[in-house]
Amino acid sequence: MASRLAACEACRKAKLACDHQQPVCSRCRNGKFVCIYRTTPFKRKRIEKPSNLSSPDPSPSFTPRRNPYPNPGYLGSSSHAAIFKHITTDGDQSAGAQTGGSEALSPQWVGDNHLVLQGADVLRHLLTTYPLSAMKELVMFWLAKGANLALAEPFVAQCAESVSQLFAVNDENWHLMYARRLLHNSAQPLQFHQSMNLSEFSMQFMDHNCRWETIGIFFAAVSRATIDISFFPLLYTVAEDQYNLRRLTTKLSDFALEISLSLDCLNDLQLIAQYENFIVHSYVDGDQSYHSWRKLGDVISSTFAMGYHENLEAKPGIPRFLMELRKSAFARIYSADKNIAIFLGRPPRMNKRFCHFQIPSCQMAPSSHSHTTTGTTASYNRNNNDHSWDLDSKPGYRADSRWSALCAFLKEEIWELLQDKQDAACLQRASAIQHKAEEQWLALPANLRLGGSLKHCTRTPFDRDFLAHARLQHLHVLFLLRLLLLNTMTEPDIPIIETAGQMLALVVECILLRDQLTNSGTGLIWKVAYYGLPAAGIILLALLKQHTHTTQNIARTKILQDLSVFVAEVQIGTIVRPGDPNYALLSKATQTIQRFLDSFHSDSGQAPTDPGSHEEGAGNDDWAALLSQDLWDFEAGFWQSLADHPALLAVDPPLPRV
Repeated sequence: MASRLAACEACRKAKLACDHQQPVCSRCRNGKFVCIYRTTPFKRKRIEKPSNLSSPDPSPSFTPRRNPYPNPGYLGSSSHAAIFKHITTDGDQSAGAQTGGSEALSPQWVGDNHLVLQGADVLRHLLTTYPLSAMKELVMFWLAKGANLALAEPFVAQCAESVSQLFAVNDENWHLMYARRLLHNSAQPLQFHQSMNLSEFSMQFMDHNCRWETIGIFFAAVSRATIDISFFPLLYTVAEDQYNLRRLTTKLSDFALEISLSLDCLNDLQLIAQYENFIVHSYVDGDQSYHSWRKLGDVISSTFAMGYHENLEAKPGIPRFLMELRKSAFARIYSADKNIAIFLGRPPRMNKRFCHFQIPSCQMAPSSHSHTTTGTTASYNRNNNDHSWDLDSKPGYRADSRWSALCAFLKEEIWELLQDKQDAACLQRASAIQHKAEEQWLALPANLRLGGSLKHCTRTPFDRDFLAHARLQHLHVLFLLRLLLLNTMTEPDIPIIETAGQMLALVVECILLRDQLTNSGTGLIWKVAYYGLPAAGIILLALLKQHTHTTQNIARTKILQDLSVFVAEVQIGTIVRPGDPNYALLSKATQTIQRFLDSFHSDSGQAPTDPGSHEEGAGNDDWAALLSQDLWDFEAGFWQSLADHPALLAVDPPLPRV
């Protein structure tokens, strides 16, 4: 007698016949339904309280990975594989290039039991606290405003649609059932071939093929949306509920990523989820957080392990859309490495000497505010200075990735020059970098350059934010170059003061127009901390010196106005509030700026102090010795030292040291 077979949940709820195929029945495969089979379909719920001897429904058969041969990922020219491949017969050649280096794992090898159970528990807690349909609506509303995840952009809307249709089972152990299905799907390799398109590729991880990476991308988008949208009645109306949702979705994104990484199956979707998870933590934990720093290191490790630091054009059988996606990943991770390293004053971890520098084409992948990818792919490496742009390029995340990487390339050269500052050829090398920077800016299409004040720009919120950030990136390169050439930071010269004034003015415009901007790749807090604080610091140093030859060409009224707005916006909590990750840094800086403004206004009716007097000179000398000698340090230590300037000590007691 044939054993009785249970229908999947989709067929059972529709009261239609199911052919019981595993893991997906024919009806669900054809209709793109999510096919889930209950763990104990014929077990009736007992009304009476179970005895101590009875056992709960069994958990999914997760078995910790026991594979003694881990996936090695990319192996370079110095590895044993490079030697042995020359003596391998043609018949033994692997087709790994067609699967992105991933191999399917047998069922007994998949997952980490502890991680999966934790992920399933967080999933159940989140979905019983907040309605999934409302979270989907939040993401779609966020996308409609023009925002998106920078690297996962082509997949976010599909991920939201797939996940919102995924969880429909009311079984007691539904979270474990879905965890098993997600785990099974995540262990499958992502196949591709030369003629494959984006839609065919994404079908491998959408709908009934939904993976933990898909879950991670969706909830990363939910977390990011809670940052940009302060009021969404379906989910939150007060800051506490908004924070709780952000915390839970970030936690689930973390578990989704860790589960997929535990499978030891490197693939493109996993790297995308990993990058977006790092970006989420930069918002949630702050850019100074060690947790964010470690997350970035993990993303860089995966980039090298997948071989994306090598010439991607030389790898056969890769469809064009995937090639562009991989180049975008390299560009964004490379530029993030340089920018975070400079912000924290730490060594970068992706050295261009060991990378084939490559950037995506000018246009973006299809999205809500972009056009189909066209144009010739441009490469820019140490032997090739081709950084041409399509004349019809439009602002978008792909263009932002491209421009940020080009600027990061020059920042790395400046960083290297800082290590060789005593070199006799330093000035000549610095001049060459400045020439490259100006050449890059002029090569940028006029459509992507901010020509005047941001408030006079009448374009879309996304475009305005893009133009402002592109200009800030260029000014920052020039700023770092001028900072490098200073003999001491306490003696800023006119070129760096003028550059700092332009940076500060543009950051202040971004603050004032924040409601008319849509995140095009960097948030407002990053613009304030990364560009605004160093600019304000240099300007204060120049004004405190009160030397005629360094201040006569500065528009002092405009500078003081910008500093006042900068301080006021931070102090009233419009851009950062107590408890936010970067609050300590910004509040300390603005306290010091406020003390300077108070000092300036109190002395405005008096003759300026003679900087050559013995007492003033001695005080400045003592203070200069306290100022950090690290020319790249504009974090809390710099502002604490600046607060000890003799001109500010008379206004208020010094800030308490932490």
